[in-house]
This record gives sequence, C-alpha cells and structure tokens, in this order.
Amino acid sequence: MKKFIKILLIIIVVFIAAIILLPIIFKGKILTAVQEEANNSLNAKVGFADVNLSLISNFPNLTVKIKDLTITGIDTFATDTLIDFKSLTATLDIMSVISGDEIKIKRISLDKPIINIKILADGTANYDIAKEDTASVEATDTASENSAFKLNLKKFEINNGNIVYDDKSSDVYARLQNLNFILSGDMTEDLTNLKINMTSDTMTVASGGIKYLNKVKTVFDSELKADLANSVYTFKDNDLKLNEIDLGFDGTVKMPSDDIDIDITFKTKNTKFKDALSMVPAIYKTDFDDIETSGQFKLDGYAKGIYNDTNMPAYGVNLLVKNARFKYPDLPKSVENINVDMKVDAKEGSGDDMTVNIKKASLTTAGNPFKMNAFITMSAADIAMKGNMKGKIDLNSVKDIIDLDDMSLSGIINTDINFDGNLSDIENEHYEKFNADGNLGIENMGIEMSDMPKVTIQKADMYLSPQFVDLKQFSATAGKSDFHLVGKLNNIFSYVFKDELLSGTFNFNSNYIDVDELSGSSETSETSTGNTSSGEQSSSAGSSEVVEIPKNLDFTLNSDLKKIKYDKMLITDAKGKILVKNGKLDMNNLNMNMLGGKVRISGLYDAADLSKPKVDFNLNMTRISIPEVVKTFTSVKTIAPIIENCIGDINADISLNSLLKQDMTPILKTLISSGNLSSNNIRISGNGLLGKLANATKQNKFKSPRVNDFNLKYSIDNGKLTVKPSTFKLAGTKVTLGGTQGLDKKLNLNLDMELPKRIASGFISGISGGNPNQNVKIGAKIGGTSDNPKIAGLSSSLTDNLKDEVKEKVNDVKKQAKEKANKIIEDAQKQANAIISQAEKQAANIRNEAKKQGQRLISEAGRQGDRLIKEAHNPIAKKAAEISKQELIKKARQQANNLNAQADKQANNVIKAARNRADKIVNDAKRRAASY
Repeated sequence: MKKFIKILLIIIVVFIAAIILLPIIFKGKILTAVQEEANNSLNAKVGFADVNLSLISNFPNLTVKIKDLTITGIDTFATDTLIDFKSLTATLDIMSVISGDEIKIKRISLDKPIINIKILADGTANYDIAKEDTASVEATDTASENSAFKLNLKKFEINNGNIVYDDKSSDVYARLQNLNFILSGDMTEDLTNLKINMTSDTMTVASGGIKYLNKVKTVFDSELKADLANSVYTFKDNDLKLNEIDLGFDGTVKMPSDDIDIDITFKTKNTKFKDALSMVPAIYKTDFDDIETSGQFKLDGYAKGIYNDTNMPAYGVNLLVKNARFKYPDLPKSVENINVDMKVDAKEGSGDDMTVNIKKASLTTAGNPFKMNAFITMSAADIAMKGNMKGKIDLNSVKDIIDLDDMSLSGIINTDINFDGNLSDIENEHYEKFNADGNLGIENMGIEMSDMPKVTIQKADMYLSPQFVDLKQFSATAGKSDFHLVGKLNNIFSYVFKDELLSGTFNFNSNYIDVDELSGSSETSETSTGNTSSGEQSSSAGSSEVVEIPKNLDFTLNSDLKKIKYDKMLITDAKGKILVKNGKLDMNNLNMNMLGGKVRISGLYDAADLSKPKVDFNLNMTRISIPEVVKTFTSVKTIAPIIENCIGDINADISLNSLLKQDMTPILKTLISSGNLSSNNIRISGNGLLGKLANATKQNKFKSPRVNDFNLKYSIDNGKLTVKPSTFKLAGTKVTLGGTQGLDKKLNLNLDMELPKRIASGFISGISGGNPNQNVKIGAKIGGTSDNPKIAGLSSSLTDNLKDEVKEKVNDVKKQAKEKANKIIEDAQKQANAIISQAEKQAANIRNEAKKQGQRLISEAGRQGDRLIKEAHNPIAKKAAEISKQELIKKARQQANNLNAQADKQANNVIKAARNRADKIVNDAKRRAASY
C-alpha cells in the first residue's frame, strides 16, 4: 500500500508539472504556427503584443490568447486598420498541438474587437488580403488541407465589438456598436442544432443616402437546424427585436454552392402601434414609455428564390397602420388619424421588376390633414406611376407635438401634387401623354439649432409639370447669408425613380454670403497656425474640409453675388456662369473684385474623388494687392518668401493645376503652374537676400529698393520653381534674374546687373583702366535656401577674360603632372588588388572547412538520436527519445555555429590584415604622386 501511495504521489506531481510546463514547452510552436500562417496567407501587416498559453482554464484543452491583435492594410489601404482586437482567445485540442501536424480549434472568443470593412467604388475591398496561390485553380480546394489549423468549433463569441461595413460600390453602410454575439453548437457533426444570441446597443443601416435603420437597439435569438454537410439551415425558434418591434422568422436557407436559395417569411409578433413608433429616433429617445398611443400595426413579408451576383430572389413587404395616434403627456397637441396601407412586391430576377402600392398614407398634425397615395410599377423597360399628395404642414405646431430639444421650427408647407403616366413618355418627350400638375409652397419656414446658423426660407414656390419643375421664387437666409434663385428643374421623375442626373438652370443672386459661418470655421480660422511637417503651409482656416460637389446634379448657375466672405478674404461683385456637374464645379469667366484688384477665373474644381480633390484654373489678375495676397494665401510664402517683404500691386496671368490637401490647400509636389507677373509699383523692404546683395556690392540702395518695369515669367513642375531670365529695374539698376528653387527651398539663382567701373572696382579686384563711368556686367550667384539665402560669388565680364588665359596655361602643366601621378597610383592599386584577392581566397577556404566540420557534427547527432528512438520500446520512451534527438541536434547546431563564428573571425582577420597592407601601398603611392 505504501508503494502504491508513493507511486500515486509521483504521478500527481508529474501531472501538475505537465500542466504548468506544457504551455511553456509548446508556446514557441504555437507562436511559429500563428506567425507563419499569417505571413503565408495574408497581404497585410499583422501585429500582436503577446501570446499567452494555459492548460488550466479549459483542461484538458490548451487555451491560446493573442493580445492586441491588429491587421492593417497595405497599398491603397495602408492607413486603414481592418481589425483591432483587445484579445483573441482560442481553445485548442492538446493532442493536435503535441503532434504538430494539424492544430484543431474548438472555440474562438473575440474581446472588444473593432472591425472596419471598406469597399471602394471600383470594388476593391480592404478584407481581400489573402495571398494568391500560383496554382490558383487548386488553391480553393487545398487551402484548408494546407493550413496549420483546422476548425472543430463548438462555440464562437464576440464580446463588446464594434463593426463598420462601408460599401461604396453598392452604396451600403452598416454599423453595429457594442455587439455581443454567441454562436454555439457542435459544428463537427453533419447534422446539428445551432444557437445564435446577439445584442447590439445600436445598429444603423443606410443605402442611397437613406437610413433604413438609425441607431436601433437590436436583439436576435435563434435556433437553427443545420445540415452542415449540405449547407442547409432551417429556422426553428427565433426572435428579432428592433427597438420595440418583435419579428419572427420561418423558412430555410440553402447554400450548397455560390448560389443562396432563400425561402423565408417574417411577421411581427405584436400589433401595437407604439412598437412601430419606437423606430423613430427622435421619439424613441425622449420619454418613450410615457407617450400615449393607440392603433394597430402589422408588418409581414417574404423572400423566395436564388440570390447571387446576377439574380435577386422574389420578395415582398406588407405594412399596415390603422387608426393610430400618439401624444406626449406634457404637450398640448397630438398626431391623429395615422393610416398606412402599403404593399411591395418584387419578382425574382434582376431586381428591376417591382410593384409599390401605397393605397393610403395619411395623418393629421395639430388639426392639419396630410394624405397621399401612389401606385408604381417598375420594370427594366419602363416605370408606370400614378398618385397624388395633398396637405398642409404647420411647422409652428411641431413643438406642441414632439419635444424638439434645442431645435426650433416655424413656417407653413402646402402641397398639392398629382401625377399619372409612364416615365418613357417623358424621356421620349411625349409630354401630352403624362399628366403632372400641382405645386409646393413654403412660407416663412425657419429652422434654429444650437450648432448651426438659423435658416429661414421666406418664400418658395414650385410648380410641377411633365417637362420640369418651375421654381418661380426661392428666397432664403442662413445666418448672415442670403440666397435667391429662380429657374427650372428638369428630369425630376427620372432623378427620383432611376437615379439619373437632375438638371436645371437658375439665376442665382445674393447680397452677402459668409462661407466661414456656413461651414462652421469662423471661430477656428483666427487661431490656426497652418504649419505642416513637410514644409508646406495650410490655409489659415484650420478646420476647413474638402467641399463635396453632388455627383447626380447638372446645374447651371448664372450668378450675381454682391459680397462673399471666405476666411480672411472678401470678394465683391462676383458675376459669371458656374456649372455644377458630376462632382465638379466649373467656373466660366467668373469675374470678381478681390485682394484689392480685379480677378477673372476660368477652370475646374474636381471633387469627384474626395480623397484626391484637385483644381485646374486659369486666373487673370489686375492690380491685386501684394500684402493682401500674403495675408490670404499663406502657402505662397513657401513658394516665394520674398513676397512677404513686398508692398505694392501686381498683375498676373496664371495657369494652375494641383491636387489639394484635406484643408483645401495645394499639395506643392503635385503643383503644375506657369504664368507671367508684371508691375511698375513694388517696393521691397527688410528682405535678407537684398540686404546681403547690398553688403556684397557696397550699394545701400539695394536694401529697400523700388522695382520698376517688372515682368517675370515662371513655371512650377515636379516641385521645382523655375524663373525664366527676366529683366527689370532694381533701385534704378537694370538687372536680369533667372534660376530655380526646389521644394527643399534650395536656391540656384543668377542675378546679372550692369554697374559703372568705378563702383564695381570697389568690390571686385582686377577692374581698372579705361573710362570709370563705363558699365560692366556683374554676375551674382545666389545659393543657400529661401529662408537663408547666400551670395555664393560675384564675377565681372572683364576679369573673366583674363582668368581664362591664365587658366589655359595652368591646365597644360597640370595635365602632364596628373598623367605621371595617375601612373604611380594605378600600379600601386594593381598590387593592392592582388594582395586582397589572395586573402579573400584564404578566408573562403577557412569558412568552407568550418562549415564541413559543423555539418559532420549535425549528421552525427542525428544518427545518435535515431539509435535512441530505435532502442525505445514504448510510446512514452519513444516520445522522450524524439525530444532527446531534437536536443542533440540543437547542441550540434550550436557547436557548428560556434565553429562558423570562429572561422568568420579568423577569415575577417586575414582580410583585414591584407586590406591594411594594400591601403599602405596605395597611400604611399598617393604621397609620391602628390609631389608632381
């Protein structure tokens, strides 16, 4: 008995030791497998802080926790993080880890994951990071077989996750916040029951600019009968709750291939109108429990058919709201007679065949009735529509119905619109076959919110006809700004039903537009410094963002704008044609007064790609104030710092093409520009370069000179400013300036001038004799940077001729001496190369011999290990022998590495000694050559 107890104690000690030590032993294997799997499988940057292993938490399985796991994209998505997990925990089968052939995963848990899925307009997706196999045809079939991991899941969960899905290609956006999700069941069986439990504090789903779900609290509990072998899933018992709406599902989803076969019905489990009212965010968030409601609500629908890239299943939705009302207990008025009877049916196929039947939609707000009905049949060939809308909305009464918090509404909206016909008749200009008439009128409509300027529409009158919408009057103010438009909107029905361009022509007038107030940047613009790390400077409006131009508009604005305030700039009498089309703003001979002079602009602002906005302008400027330019456009000081020291006005003809930063200032390395600058009224004061020129030439007049007859041509391309040789008068002296300046601000300029001999001889030697009043040409080399310019040298045309004669004779003597010196150095170099070559051969022999000895040691260790394995007679001894073999090989490799290191050291010493000897021979030769 004592012996048994002793053996039992030994077993327990060994077992506990195994629990503690096995995670340490196999941590390296797990880390290697995870890293290799990521590197072999993904075109992305994968990072994690640490991997923790434990046998205790899920014994007898091994628990792996990867902390702070991130996957960041490359190339197009280099700045986007696809996933960021606080931790990823996986439960692994311990025997599969020990064998090392295929690690089986039983459970996965994600803690506080942030997942950002992004799809660009061209279909490029940030999650498409799997590396392509060269044998791409076989890759799909063999991917799971080649993986170091295999899913044997019993549970998958997400804790406190945030997920964003942003698909620009299909204009779909979804966001889940504080998501908790559990999928459980035996997923190793072909037939099994799966349970799904999901909650999300808020869920938002939008498409085409419409939010179908807006911050909806979501709960989903479902039990599925799953045929995993055939990918068939049948709803058994389930419940989807959206705020207070409770939906149940029945049916089956089959996914045997890329096609998804759907046969599902759904319907609400309750019929209270108050539940439907919970889907209105403004109502649900404010005293929802106390709202008085009555009426019936019913929602049901179906989806049946095949879903794939080219086919949509048939689907339908029925919505019924009957005799409903609601009233806040603390407010005097209510919304009564809410009735909706709507049915949507779509046939299986392309998704074009659909019928929308709004039999009735009506309500009465504060005693004002509003009603509409419509019957719309859509197909690929045509759209038939019939309906009417009539009613009055008194915005002054909204505050008596709903608590508006910090918002204030006022005004009256009247509408009476009828339409009946086929869209094809409008497109084919058979207007007599399409009946459309009515009007929409707005009077004294006001909107006030704490974070935006007050908006008032004094009057708006729109009249509907088959051809167009006639905007007879639109007068509005937003803060200090006013807007007045008259014109026509074309293609309104194709715009609404087929998302085609909405076109129109308007006369656009305004007495004052405050762009800073409208964009919300008026406060921050005064405090922004505008400096950037790249040496470029942003605009002073630090909060400016890219101005988006709608892509589905084609508007012509014949504009007459009396005054515009933008940042520090005031524009007056802006007149001309502005075209808004395809996300671009095209200005055609837009004339205005600004910067103390007159400006004419023609060109394009292109915001079709908001990540890369660009401009392509031609500007004609007359007598614009230089100080105003400096104050308004801070980036101009980066290109030409001297402008900050100039007073006066200037004329300019400029072409400019550039990408813009997100603060709407140019990206200087992409700037392409050329033009001509002219003036006869410039004074320069306090400029460092001219101060140095004055000191170098001993002419104080250059310190604060007046510039006359200024006419300068320039170009900017590839980050370089090039000034073509331009002649003007500087303090009465005729000068010619030309050269370049780079983005690094380095200067390479030439300034030529003509001065009398008597003056030039004062700062350049060798000028004497002849007429002292005779002008000689002086050249100044300007280097350094635009921040710290330097006069690199001064020369004269007279001294240059004398220097050339002396230089020719000196060069002949130097040539002969150089030939003798080169011969001495060449012979020494040959001798040195021979010494180094012999040393490199000797070093290679030393390394090769060490490598052979190391390989013999490793081979012998392997043979010793094989003998130990062969002599083992049970599985435990055999496993111990395998570990011993690995240790023998490991020690042999260490010995081999030591031999190689010693050989490297010896070989390097041989080469070093040879190089020292060779260097001495060459240096001695150079000293002898230097005497020639």
